[in-house]
Amino acid sequence: MGIGDAIVLVGCLAGLVAALPALFIFLNLIFGKTTRGAAQRLQRGTLVPFFAGLVPAVILVAIATALISLGSIFQLIGFIMYLWLLTWGFTGLAAISRMIGAKLSGLTERDENPLLEQVVGAVVLTLAIAFPLVGWFVVLPLGLIVGTGATLLARFRRGEQREVVHAPVEQFTFDDTVAHQS
Repeated sequence: MGIGDAIVLVGCLAGLVAALPALFIFLNLIFGKTTRGAAQRLQRGTLVPFFAGLVPAVILVAIATALISLGSIFQLIGFIMYLWLLTWGFTGLAAISRMIGAKLSGLTERDENPLLEQVVGAVVLTLAIAFPLVGWFVVLPLGLIVGTGATLLARFRRGEQREVVHAPVEQFTFDDTVAHQS
């Protein structure tokens, strides 16, 4: 490894540390309802989101890899599948950063500030991902899988059963409307 390789590595890490929090904040703003639901789902635990993200990730990666190896238009379809999966994964990472920021905000005695929570959570998660070896090969892959599962669970959850309250219906006759008009 020469000096040029070291400079490239440091430059890539510096770019990652600068750009990834902005991406997480952007995804939290664009997919606010989804990231809020995913962060709430992650508050209850990460085991179910892990398996909910592992199954689609393995299946979609296998299908996309097979499509890319076929060539022609199938390469484009496989590439789009990879991008779709990464979009779900990074939206899930944005939800994880939101959850981290909310937990860190709970440690202080300040007023709740959602933007500050998102920024702090995004910076903390980015620094964890940028940590050599552990961040690259443990935090990022597990975060993508858990984030994908939490995002899918939040996006495709069953709607809450709302109790519908019906107002009592009064007996209506044609004679009542004629009486109100006169």
